[in-house]
Amino acid sequence: MINSESTPQMALPLAHSDKASFDNYWVGNNYELVAALRSMLKAGEPNVLYIYGPSGAGKSHLLYAAMRQAKQDAVKTRYISLSDKHVNRDMLSILDIDNLVFIDNIHAWAGNQAKERAVFTLFEQIKHAGGQIVLASSQPPEASGFVIRDLISRLMSGLIYGLHPLTEVQQLDAIKMRANQRGLLISDDTVKFLLKHSSRDNRELFNILEQIDRASLVEKRRITIPFIQTLLKQTSK
Repeated sequence: MINSESTPQMALPLAHSDKASFDNYWVGNNYELVAALRSMLKAGEPNVLYIYGPSGAGKSHLLYAAMRQAKQDAVKTRYISLSDKHVNRDMLSILDIDNLVFIDNIHAWAGNQAKERAVFTLFEQIKHAGGQIVLASSQPPEASGFVIRDLISRLMSGLIYGLHPLTEVQQLDAIKMRANQRGLLISDDTVKFLLKHSSRDNRELFNILEQIDRASLVEKRRITIPFIQTLLKQTSK
């Protein structure tokens, strides 16, 4: 997917792009990474930032949060996800490199030399223009499956951060924070039950929280363990 004022536009997933911010991101042990993203927006450096971590760890949330903050700070950005089947090499060639460029799921093009060359060309254009780029992948550059050595070298030229997964206590606090932001009252025992009986994937947990929010409004019920049990049974069908 690509987000640009000068190119055909495909919307970001609303559930993430409209709501993701630094305020609703539970930092956990990722203080340095969040500080580096904020520095890119405020101080214009570093020029290259590479984030890696498993699916659901919060990489896209951080990219969307940075773009949200950039908009508030009047910093122009461009976003593209290489896992989107509609994205092709030509789209990279028309990205406005004078802006802060975000490339999500860069690993999706690893192993395809033609696509890797397109990423390398974009990287070089941004470098020579003095621009900035943030990249997100499932693995570090050297372990993502890229075959063009010069591209791996470029990806390793800036700051590299692996996302630290949240501990169980941090996940509990993160869910409570999100619930409070939605105006939901949810006890620690109910959150612990949710963590025990659902995926520990942060993205899935927050999606379940959104379902809880909607269901509690429709049914006008308190958020209790029996309520969570019923909802999880419904969603598993």
